[in-house]
Amino acid sequence: MAQGISPLTLEELALYNELLSSRFGLVFPEHKREILESRLEPRLRANHVYRYIDYYLLLQYDLERELDPLTRAVTNNESYFFREAAQLEALQSQLVAELMSDGVAGKLRLLSAGCASGEEPYSINIQVRTTCLGLQSKDFEIDAIDIDTERLEMARAALYRPNSLRTLSAEQLGRFFIPRGADEYELRETFRRGVRFSRGNIIELSQYPARIYDVIFCRNVLIYFAEPALKLAIENFARLLRPGGLLFLGHSESIIGLTRLFQVERIEGCIAYRRAD
Repeated sequence: MAQGISPLTLEELALYNELLSSRFGLVFPEHKREILESRLEPRLRANHVYRYIDYYLLLQYDLERELDPLTRAVTNNESYFFREAAQLEALQSQLVAELMSDGVAGKLRLLSAGCASGEEPYSINIQVRTTCLGLQSKDFEIDAIDIDTERLEMARAALYRPNSLRTLSAEQLGRFFIPRGADEYELRETFRRGVRFSRGNIIELSQYPARIYDVIFCRNVLIYFAEPALKLAIENFARLLRPGGLLFLGHSESIIGLTRLFQVERIEGCIAYRRAD
């Protein structure tokens, strides 16, 4: 802990968990106390307070002013292109034709929930556009939501540094991106087209776009959720997916045993959850 900041006590941890769970669905158990400390410390310094209880009281007094920086501090925004690529390959190789034949008006609708700075929805867009050659732009739509407005602006700008591109080959980098100065690359317009970004909280159904989806990706987000928020997110996904639609989670996440709204299914070596009828 940096000098001048008092350590986060268990009592303060409980107060923050109550606040973060109700607002974002997030929880930091005791073994992750140091993670929460490190994420909040810059906000304490920015507000010239040196105890976590003082920052908590500031949030109680004026949460709306501090909401955006708090969101950026406590949410996990680490992402990169073609993360957990087996799921994208399964979507491309086995599912597009099936989903479109059963979908609404022959259109494939996808949602990236917790999209951070756009790497996931853009990866989906690239995968579909480059491998499902029979599809036209009018045949599919991708919505992407995140609670962090700053990350959404980054997604719309579509400028990325090497860390976000670390799984791409040199051929892919040249094919999908345009170099823009030192260590920055802009996604080509062709692969940005058809992706729509908006602010939305995963646990607030009213903040999702008002449409039904064939596929939802929500990867490496729910692992941080408290159980009540996790169940609420699952219910929201079930309401947003048509019967037979698919939910993809991160490889370290599972909803097995938590709900009867989804049936687990193995597709091309990866796990997906199919919306029950």
